[in-house]
This record gives sequence, structure tokens and C-alpha cells, in this order.
Amino acid sequence: NIKERQEGNNWDLCWTDNAVQPEELGKMNPHQKINHFPGMFCLSRKNHLGRNLMKMRKKFQTEYDFFPLTWMFPS
Repeated sequence: NIKERQEGNNWDLCWTDNAVQPEELGKMNPHQKINHFPGMFCLSRKNHLGRNLMKMRKKFQTEYDFFPLTWMFPS
């Protein structure tokens, strides 16, 4: 819970199901770890990951040839 993290800085690992704001990450000490980072939503959902990989492949063909072609049907 973000509220609990703000009250004290005496922790090493934080496991959360919620998105973490960049301001929260800026308050963390170097030894503290958390299981989320800003922009994770763009990679953790299959449709977003596919869309972003295809955009990168279009721009950098040889560097992004490590995954099979991906199609997304319209919603």
C-alpha cells in the first residue's frame, strides 16, 4: 500500500498490485526494490506488447527480428 510506504522508509522489498507513480520511485532508497515500474502496463498486456513490438520492428527491422509476426484483431 502506497500510504504505508510513505509513512516509513524502513523496508527493502515492496510487492504491490497497483501501479507506482514516478514520484514514489524517486523517494525510494537505492537498496529498496519494487515489483512495478512506470510504463509497465505497456509491456505486461499482450495486446500492448504486440503493438509496441511491431512499432519497434517497423522502425528497427534488424534489431527487432527476434519475435514472430504478431497480428491484433480489431476490438
